[in-house]
Amino acid sequence: MKKAILMCTCSFACPSMKDLDIPQLAERIRLELPHDYMVIHARLCEANGEALMRDLLKDDGTVYVTPACKVEKQAKLLRDGFAQAGVPMNESTWRPVSIQFKTTDQAFADVQATLEAIEG
Repeated sequence: MKKAILMCTCSFACPSMKDLDIPQLAERIRLELPHDYMVIHARLCEANGEALMRDLLKDDGTVYVTPACKVEKQAKLLRDGFAQAGVPMNESTWRPVSIQFKTTDQAFADVQATLEAIEG
């Protein structure tokens, strides 16, 4: 099973992300956690983010881990991108991780726990 990380940075402008060092988080994930690939995008919920998801996401057993805003917001904001790609947003394909209001270490730990849960 492939594990893909689609990290949304909320344009580096959202106050809820002020305690995150996104480059450090991305590098730690890249070096320390098992995954097949990672994409970092400024706003997955906007038109070009949806276009990226439409082109990138596949309903082929890949699990998409999305470190981003609040899980409930992700469900609404990423829904169209998943739909355009023809990928259902359910536990077998999508694992949201809220990284808002977290430090880099806390966000890393949450992504790590999510990836470990996928491994079972």
